Formats: sequence, C-alpha cells, structure tokens
Amino acid sequence: MFLGEYTHTLDSKGRLTIPAKFRNALANGLVVTRNPAEGCLLVFPQNEWEKLAEKVSALPLTDPRSAAFRRAVFSAAEDLQPDGQGRILLSQRLRDHAKIESDVVIAGMNKFIELWNPATWEEKVLSEINSADFTSDFFSTLSL
Repeated sequence: MFLGEYTHTLDSKGRLTIPAKFRNALANGLVVTRNPAEGCLLVFPQNEWEKLAEKVSALPLTDPRSAAFRRAVFSAAEDLQPDGQGRILLSQRLRDHAKIESDVVIAGMNKFIELWNPATWEEKVLSEINSADFTSDFFSTLSL
C-alpha cells in the first residue's frame, strides 16, 4: 500500500530514491510510465502493472481513444529494478514529460505512485483540493 507525500531530489545521474516505506512493495520490480491525462509519471509494482496492462490490452483496437491511450502508456513504459540503495533511474524522456528537473513529489495513491514536478503538483493537485466541491453528495456515492 502506497500512502503519503514525500519530496525527494534526483541525484546528478537522474536517480530517484524511493521512500523507505515503499521499497518492499517495489523490490520485485516496477514499471514507470507517463500519465497521458496529467503531467506526471505513474509507478506501478510489477503485479499492479500486469493487471493494468491486461485491461489496456483488452481495449478495442479500432477505437481511436483506446489506441492513443495504449500508445501513450506502453510506449513510454520502463521496466525497472531498484538498486541496493532503493534508487531508480528516471530516463530523460520520462523526466521531460513530467517536467522533473531536480525535486520530485512522490505521492502514494494506494496501489500505485505518482511522480510530480513540485510546481505542477501545487498548481494541479493542491489547488484543486482546496477548491474542490466535496459536498455530502460526493461522499454519499462512496457510502461514507
């Protein structure tokens, strides 16, 4: 389970240190890809990636949105293994997509992780939380 928000800094080689509490869940490998709907990266443990990959692969081949999504997710995906110090190398291509230069917001999303440029995180996520309409109607759909 991935919970919490952390800010880490890439080293000079573009490696990101994974938060210690996330490392066990990623020890058997992980996949990093771009989020085509947002300016961030998605990190999946191998088992969650396989579930997602099955669902994406089952999308209709002739649907243009499905094809675009499949291309965006699979063509950017990188299969990685953390090193002994819990670091992963983020390729320049993935860093460019998320506009990650040095600092990275690492946000746990329960079954996966999002990686964000801190300014984009502030603009897109934190400001949306502050202005979101979390009324009782919204929570009733969750049976809360």
